[in-house]
Amino acid sequence: MASIILRKPSNKRINPDKLFQYDNFGIPGFAIKTLSGAFRDNIRVFLQNFAEIQDYTVNEMRVWCTSLFSENYGVFPLYTLEETVQDSVDPFCDYCELAEWGHHFVCKRKYHLVIPSKENWNAPLDEVLLEFESHKLYGLIHCNGYGHLISINGLKNNSKFLRADDSMKFWDRLCTLLKARSISAHYLSKTDSIELSLIHGVAHGRPWLGKWGYKFSGGGGSLGITEQKYNAAIRFLSRLSVDRIIGEVWNNIKLKRIKERIEIYKKLSSKPLTTIGDLLRFMLDFESRIPRDIYNGCKPGSGTEGSVIGYDILVNSMTENCRWPHRRLENVLLVIVDLLKQHKADNVGSEGRMSRQELRDGARKSIGDTGLIDFVIKSIKCFQMDDQIIRRAINPFSRLSEFTIHDTSQGGSHFNLSRDVWFLYENVLAGYPETRTILSSNNLVKEWPIKGKIVNQSMELICKVLPSFDELDSELTRRLSPGEVVVVEPRVTIGYLRRAAQCALRDTYCIMDEFEVSQVGGLKKIDDEEVVSSVLEGGDQVWVRGSGLNFSTWLRYEDGGKKAITSRSNGIS
Repeated sequence: MASIILRKPSNKRINPDKLFQYDNFGIPGFAIKTLSGAFRDNIRVFLQNFAEIQDYTVNEMRVWCTSLFSENYGVFPLYTLEETVQDSVDPFCDYCELAEWGHHFVCKRKYHLVIPSKENWNAPLDEVLLEFESHKLYGLIHCNGYGHLISINGLKNNSKFLRADDSMKFWDRLCTLLKARSISAHYLSKTDSIELSLIHGVAHGRPWLGKWGYKFSGGGGSLGITEQKYNAAIRFLSRLSVDRIIGEVWNNIKLKRIKERIEIYKKLSSKPLTTIGDLLRFMLDFESRIPRDIYNGCKPGSGTEGSVIGYDILVNSMTENCRWPHRRLENVLLVIVDLLKQHKADNVGSEGRMSRQELRDGARKSIGDTGLIDFVIKSIKCFQMDDQIIRRAINPFSRLSEFTIHDTSQGGSHFNLSRDVWFLYENVLAGYPETRTILSSNNLVKEWPIKGKIVNQSMELICKVLPSFDELDSELTRRLSPGEVVVVEPRVTIGYLRRAAQCALRDTYCIMDEFEVSQVGGLKKIDDEEVVSSVLEGGDQVWVRGSGLNFSTWLRYEDGGKKAITSRSNGIS
């Protein structure tokens, strides 16, 4: 897609009347009467009532800002950009092509919905919207209600700002509020697909996006794979017994490593982990409870948090920030290292963890200055002395500081969940053909069904154009584009519905700019004088016929007229 270039940033202040709670935005009952139409109407009402127009444009697109507030994150923006296809440098939709919606008629407008990354919440917009990979949330919805979740960030555990789960909850509520019809999502990379589709699928019986109702779709290159095959592959892998996995490994070195990893988590779990699904589910749930400084582990570095620093660097750093001399600081460190070594030797087979209080009590037996002991203990994060690494971490259950000592050959933390999950993928799951089935099924879709009952004296119908036989034979040889949602009161006449359908179709599609609806009903016309509720029910699809389709426009299909699916880059990252 064309890059987005923004002009001068807005200097407008936040209007307190248009400051909305992020955590309950779009919950049931929120503006339900205000936003009671089809998406094409709701988005206009939303921008009028819940956003403020900005004093700049983006490639000639108008920009609105909805100010959101959260106790955890403060005030931050949701930007909505209205792209008019006739004026766009890129009027077609790569994402529709990827979702196998390329046969949809080109919509007149599409709406970009963006929450920038935290560091850009107050930055000039020309530095914010250039690349979608940096956004906390980026979605695009066509005015017919079909759209795409393009990017969502914050998937890594312990993200401080707008965790991916929070962003997805907000996105789902927003789509529901605006009455989106169908939203597609496609994993950008193999790594994303492994983590979000395969690992979450095996652990929970559905991909990560499945928590919000996204399901397997045949688009996105998953040719030949049906929903039944996809679900069967997830069931097979999730039910693989741990004993079977171990029994099928012939490489003794690999077998030992697999057993070690499995045993670590079996000991941590209060329930038996009998299948690979049980194991991965426990690991993912366990990861969500582990603080950042545990699962990052110790890495060689220059002293940043979570990195291994040298013994001399640690002592010199402490000397610069305290009143105690170099010699006394070294003495306390040596006592602490000896205590950890002795504790580990006395507890063979365990990890030899010592709490802060245990370490303090042990050091006091040979050192009388408790202030000095506390300062040294507080200064320890992760340092190396000879061939040993001493580190502090937070116990995920007690939330208390604990200290361990490891040989450098042992590496870092036992709680490197990301490493262990990836190890199980490479050494266990990757060998099964069912894994390839899941990884080839990258396209997911969520649909919002049309209401089948009358709500607030409104009836939702799908009005779909039935072309003539000549048009089907010569011009419209592809699958027909989906119909358009029309919301009317049940007491109106079919004649009123005919005019409402004409207005909706003209407002939505470039090819129907001058389309005239001559009748409601396919091969058999429904009389204009009939009352809608007497011949139709809520949620019905009704054919409409007419004339004036613009076959000369180059803005006919969302894929630009191409029939082959070409992989493009929209994804969840």
